[in-house]
Amino acid sequence: MSEKQSYLGTPTTLAVMIVAAVWTAASSGTAPYARVLACVWAGGAAVNLVLLLVRRRRDRRAATQAAADGADAKAANDARNARNAADAKAAADADR
Repeated sequence: MSEKQSYLGTPTTLAVMIVAAVWTAASSGTAPYARVLACVWAGGAAVNLVLLLVRRRRDRRAATQAAADGADAKAANDARNARNAADAKAAADADR
């Protein structure tokens, strides 16, 4: 993650938002319109949390795959360089 992320986009903050919204919605002392808005807020925060976790998992998998592809490419390049060096040495020995 090269970008700096604000604390508002962390799973912990979203979980706290969900708990607070559910608490407000469940409170009998809260006005009915506020309870409905709290339910909407909790639902939005829950969807945001799920999307964040899915995005993080996908990014982790992509980074792991890129690292594996990079290692494979490096190994293939090293093998190619070793073959080229062996061919160059054989050609130099043949010229003698």
